[in-house]
Amino acid sequence: MSTAADRRAAFKALHEQGRAFLMPNPFDIGTARILDGLRFDALATSSAGYAWTRGVKDAEGLITRDDALAHAAEIIGASNLPVNGDLENGFGDSPDDVVATVKGAIEVGLAGCSIEDYSQDPRHPYYDLDLAVERIKAAVDAKNRLAPDFVLTARSEGPVQSDYELEETIKRLNDFAAAGADCVYAPQLKDRDQISKVLAAVDAPLNILAGRKNFHLTRKELGDMGVTRVSIGAGLARIAFDAFISAAEDMKDGGTFGCFDRAETMPEGLPDFESFMKARP
Repeated sequence: MSTAADRRAAFKALHEQGRAFLMPNPFDIGTARILDGLRFDALATSSAGYAWTRGVKDAEGLITRDDALAHAAEIIGASNLPVNGDLENGFGDSPDDVVATVKGAIEVGLAGCSIEDYSQDPRHPYYDLDLAVERIKAAVDAKNRLAPDFVLTARSEGPVQSDYELEETIKRLNDFAAAGADCVYAPQLKDRDQISKVLAAVDAPLNILAGRKNFHLTRKELGDMGVTRVSIGAGLARIAFDAFISAAEDMKDGGTFGCFDRAETMPEGLPDFESFMKARP
């Protein structure tokens, strides 16, 4: 079993290779074991995927820091891979709140975490830039004291539909990088031209979210462009919940049970995951 220090070192090394490594997001112990068995490079929690397993919405303050860190610990315990934590806005507005979250992330064994500039306040959804940067600086200072190889990702959550919005995103990502963030991330980026502009303007490893509708760039294309990391976010959880809902609706509204013919991957009786993975072609 790898140690937390081993996982941090391995995760940091992945960011130094710059080859668009793929980091899917399980949402419970079972899905973490499946992804571990498929031998991905790293895993990440999904705040939305976890929230849905609890029957609540994401990013509305309904999942606490303790909840998220306990969930992260479960994912870590189910895998030998480095795990990144999707820790929303750090579970509070102040730099001290973010520091408490980063300390907790390191204590439970996460190899890295992301901190958003989304405030969860509908009246003012994004932190002012000065405060957003101060929060990242505080997070960087904390992780440098406790675990320098812990990978701190700073996220700019704003839209990028217009040239002005894209320039604002680039400014934020640059300021986060200057504050010491190890990786930067703007989830709204999905267009090749926009991604290229960010890569040209920001000198920091870039994470791109691929687990979404109408995302047509391949991992190889992203790697050739210079993207460092590709995450899936809530994409796998969305597929799983959509299949569950569709099957339930078929049973209730149609009175038929053909939906179970679609479940070809998982065997009847569901043996242990290790045997299941060995039996796959």
